[in-house]
Amino acid sequence: MPFARLVLTSLILLLLGASMQADAQPLGRQTQTTSACQVANIKKGVSGKQCDVPIPPSCKVAVNAATKLRWANIEKTPGISCRFDDKLTDWKTRITGTCGACQGRQCNAKFTVYFDCPQPDGASKSP
Repeated sequence: MPFARLVLTSLILLLLGASMQADAQPLGRQTQTTSACQVANIKKGVSGKQCDVPIPPSCKVAVNAATKLRWANIEKTPGISCRFDDKLTDWKTRITGTCGACQGRQCNAKFTVYFDCPQPDGASKSP
């Protein structure tokens, strides 16, 4: 069992590292930012929890150059299903994450969205 856990953890870290390298390439450090919201301490059987990801002023949701999809992530504990709500999210003025019923003892979820923001006038440009 410990060996299987080690292998699984190694694979997850490898995949996360590869996806972060591929996703991070199209954005410059000076124009990139993230924003997140969290639903926490959801008790077993409770559903319908949601949160709104704040959208920074003058920013647009970043697009992953490799997949052409919006650059967003959902981290969650086992035993809960979460997603960005298609009916409440337009990706320009509102981004809402929602979760189904918690099947575990207690569940948590974090919705993170990456943004590309214009530099303010007079800001130094990267070389």
